[in-house]
Amino acid sequence: MYAPVPTAIAPTATVAYADAVALTSAGRLLMAERLHHLRDVSIPALVPLLADRERDERDTAEFERLTSEADRLEHLLATAGTVVPSRPGTVELGSRVLLRLARGVQEWVRPVHPVEATLDDERISVMSPLSRSLLCAKVGQTVTVHGPSVTWKAKILEIE
Repeated sequence: MYAPVPTAIAPTATVAYADAVALTSAGRLLMAERLHHLRDVSIPALVPLLADRERDERDTAEFERLTSEADRLEHLLATAGTVVPSRPGTVELGSRVLLRLARGVQEWVRPVHPVEATLDDERISVMSPLSRSLLCAKVGQTVTVHGPSVTWKAKILEIE
């Protein structure tokens, strides 16, 4: 199932600036697949329902919601830059990072622009406390994460 993409859209270049949208290549592909599904499957399936005089207005609302989402995705894909890694071995926007958390639990995370963070469970917004702690860190480093209610540590085991 696809998650809706947030509406934060800004003009971009090919690098990530504070106010720009920069997508990972995989994130761009997932969004393009979602757009294709909306334009070719979901929206066309609703069109016959809209012609019925006794139509359910929920179908109209869903058609409008999906059309709006498709328009936002189309604009985002047309204007967003693409993350280009520049410092191997350092956590950057789009890096896939293996962490060791409390009690030895290991987890992969990928700091990304907030519009991409909803695409899967691995992606986390670059605005999150964890992402902010990870950026510019290196393999073997332990970072301190200052969350809203608790502070904790995470060790970087691997960076892809």
